[in-house]
Amino acid sequence: MVKKNSAKCKWVYAFLLLLACSATAMVEDGSLVNGDFETPPPGGFPSDAGISDGPTAIPSWKTNGTVELVVSGQKQGGMILIVPHGAHAVRLGNDAEISQEIKVEKGSIYSITFSAARTCAQLESLNVSVPPASQNIDLQTLYSVHGWDSYAWAFQAAEEDARVVFRNPGMEDDPTCGPIIDDIAIKKLFVPDKPKG
Repeated sequence: MVKKNSAKCKWVYAFLLLLACSATAMVEDGSLVNGDFETPPPGGFPSDAGISDGPTAIPSWKTNGTVELVVSGQKQGGMILIVPHGAHAVRLGNDAEISQEIKVEKGSIYSITFSAARTCAQLESLNVSVPPASQNIDLQTLYSVHGWDSYAWAFQAAEEDARVVFRNPGMEDDPTCGPIIDDIAIKKLFVPDKPKG
């Protein structure tokens, strides 16, 4: 009798473990996968950073356009680029974007947070979206010592399968210009109350 109960307990435990694993497929509060860009690409980090051409150049992210992996201390003209957290960040050239597929709870409100800095222009913008929601954010003022600011943007999940997209909508003359982003994270804020009717 004890053996039967023991075997039954193992099956119940295995079933609960399977349920727990399938539930974790939904995005949890915290950094997106490789949201700090510290996971090395298949060939390792380039010594002085370089422009990524393929969709697998930045692990866990899809890229489109001129996307550059920036290394802290990298020189750009007379300026030295600083990455305040870790050693790597991503720069988006004109019309370039990075995106990541996530699972969310339909109808819930989430916040995307990230750090960003401009590189050249007096005004650079970054479009953040989880379609169909979208917002252009101007990177105009620099408040921190490192020249990076933190931003947060909220959206309501329209579907369970979502795609977080960061896009540079600008058209700079200098191809080395473009916003730099790092430390991308997500937090579920709340589920709105259903209207009583």
